[in-house]
Amino acid sequence: MPTIPRRTLLRATLASTAAFAAGVRAQPSSAIRGQQGKTATLKVGSSQATHEENAHGVFFDKFVTELAAKTGGEIGAVFYGDSQLGPEDKYTTQINFGTLDMMLTGSDWTPIVPELGVMTLGFLFSSMEQQGAVMDGSAGRQLEDIFKHKTKAEILGWGFNFGGRNVLSKKVVATPADLKGLKLRVLPSPTFVQTFRLLGAAPVPMSFGEIYTSLQTGVVDGLEHDPPTILQFKFFEVAKNLALTEHIYDPVTPIVSTLALGRLSATQQQAVRDAAATAIKGQRGRATSAAAAALETLKQSGVQVHTIDRAALAAAVKPLWTSFTDQHPDTKPVVEAILKA
Repeated sequence: MPTIPRRTLLRATLASTAAFAAGVRAQPSSAIRGQQGKTATLKVGSSQATHEENAHGVFFDKFVTELAAKTGGEIGAVFYGDSQLGPEDKYTTQINFGTLDMMLTGSDWTPIVPELGVMTLGFLFSSMEQQGAVMDGSAGRQLEDIFKHKTKAEILGWGFNFGGRNVLSKKVVATPADLKGLKLRVLPSPTFVQTFRLLGAAPVPMSFGEIYTSLQTGVVDGLEHDPPTILQFKFFEVAKNLALTEHIYDPVTPIVSTLALGRLSATQQQAVRDAAATAIKGQRGRATSAAAAALETLKQSGVQVHTIDRAALAAAVKPLWTSFTDQHPDTKPVVEAILKA
């Protein structure tokens, strides 16, 4: 029976040690969540925290349980969170070369698959529920086909992050005009950058691990992210104002290397896909309540929450929808499906 070589786990341990030496928050290998498989163990990379509840961890816990059940324990998975395997924008290369079996993200693939940027067009989605309904249909399948054609990887579905992304900043942002000139950390994705340029802000693309220090030193005035992430990584300690822009509902996208799948039997490959599908359903159910709870905790921690005119912000960003679909015609049916929903 085909297996994933044990040296995969050795590389993970070495990467974890190197990350710790470099100052990245790494967990001892004995404490990493997950379970070994009898014949193969998938290495799953994530930038989110290993031992706290978050969108990636909720997916993974259900996924590893389902995978073990569907394969009789033959296939296991280990979660390497806290960017233990390096910056998340490097995972794409590792996936394509098969040195990383799975990752939980999506936006980092836009330099290779720019069509994925449709998922991060500002104000295109109105809710997580709308996003899930659309992506479970033909729109999602079309993007999955484009992705598979351009990479050595496969999208296993579309989960939810824990809430929409909002703007956390040192100064009050309560009106669209307050965004003018604001230096905001954004994901290194063209659609994120262009969305905030249209809003008049000064977007600063950078890796996740650089955010806290950049806030402290004034490199950025704020960031945009969902409430649980802001809470877990304590960004609220250095920025106390949260504008409820809900500008992007960035999906949690489990991605598996086709080289990793190729080391498994056809039955095991299908078990990976089925386990991911089940995990996504469970993960979505947790997302809404987690976002609401995190927002309430932020308020109790002294964060001032401000409403903002989302309609005015959406109007400013809409030209990006047209320019994006003109540049990437394959995404026009996806945008049409989203708007119809």
